[in-house]
Amino acid sequence: MAALFGLGRQLFVRPPVPKADFTGKTVIVTGSNAGLGMEAVKHYVRLNAARIVMAVRSVNKGEAARREILATPGLTDKNCNILVWPLNYALYASVEAFGARVAKELHRVDAVVLNAGIATQSWELLEEDESQITVNVVCTTLLALLVLPSLRNTAQKYGVETHLSFVGNSGHAQTTFPEQNAAKIFDELRDEKTARMADR
Repeated sequence: MAALFGLGRQLFVRPPVPKADFTGKTVIVTGSNAGLGMEAVKHYVRLNAARIVMAVRSVNKGEAARREILATPGLTDKNCNILVWPLNYALYASVEAFGARVAKELHRVDAVVLNAGIATQSWELLEEDESQITVNVVCTTLLALLVLPSLRNTAQKYGVETHLSFVGNSGHAQTTFPEQNAAKIFDELRDEKTARMADR
């Protein structure tokens, strides 16, 4: 029933078009070379953001998306500095390097949209966990923790409200997630023999 409700929301509910003014503000969007991430970047350009960091796994694809965004009708006259920075959620070192770069190079960070993620039925170990756990949980959380100081500093320095958003969907309603009862959940989730990939 919950899955049907989620599908109904996707088909019949139209979210409001954002209208906030982002003049002078800096935004980071992960997974922004396609899909929801790319659309988010377009919205922030429309909202007059001064700078947007497109965090992408492939810089070449990110640059192509950047060119496409800047050529979009209605956005060509916007004065927004769109930067393309590499970020690979499959590697802790990449996430840590991205977080360090944010702290060093961005004088303000007003919003971070953590949109990047994967869905796969193939088992693969990335770092120390199954790929979806590494990408969608561990590295997403790691990046959130790494950008929090920049968000806090911006809020204090400029007297503004900053935002940290996690993009998800209602797919979680379709699993029973039996691993939640394990004494060590992550140990259970990294066991290839018992992994229910379709359910994940």
